[in-house]
Amino acid sequence: MAIEAIVLDFDGVVVESNRIKHEAFSDIFSDYPRHYSEMMRYHMAHNHVDRHAKFKYIIENILKQKYTEEEGKRLVDRFAGLTRKKIINAPYVTGALEFIKAVSDRYPIYIASATPLDELMIILKARGLTGYFAGVYGAPMPKSRMFMDIMKKEQILPQDILFIGDSPEDCNVASESGVHFLARTSEHKIDEKKARSFKDMKEIMENVLEGAK
Repeated sequence: MAIEAIVLDFDGVVVESNRIKHEAFSDIFSDYPRHYSEMMRYHMAHNHVDRHAKFKYIIENILKQKYTEEEGKRLVDRFAGLTRKKIINAPYVTGALEFIKAVSDRYPIYIASATPLDELMIILKARGLTGYFAGVYGAPMPKSRMFMDIMKKEQILPQDILFIGDSPEDCNVASESGVHFLARTSEHKIDEKKARSFKDMKEIMENVLEGAK
């Protein structure tokens, strides 16, 4: 597999933060006990949807209430308050930091996440990671557009990109965009017929370094 650029999802690929976010959504949704189960089902089925859009959908379609920017900001700020410090201090996925340090010397590496860009940058800066990446992308930009922007910036084709994610949504957008995909195994189940999966970034690093170029 010849590649010219590597794109990493953040949660579940770089940092073990999926559970932190699930618990934060659960905490917020517990304020609405009648709708809690439905809210959690929607959340778990839409991991690729950023928090702003997720709260808007829930307010309008599950709570059947009028969405306002003020209420959306209140929920987003509360979510950040519940998660930011924990994600900054969360452990790396095994081998992730070593992968970033080693592979960034050979390829331009990008982050493509559903986390809002401003929040993502705060976390990356706090963890001392920003210097390793050629670019960082976050919500509200969809990942398909992130790939297009990277292709334009690097002057490469879709098949020159390797995207590493951990969810069916990541797998699907990679397929639709024509980029290579490898999966880091997490609680999000990906069809083994659709993608090669590895238990952690140490295994993926061995695969990329031995198999690329």
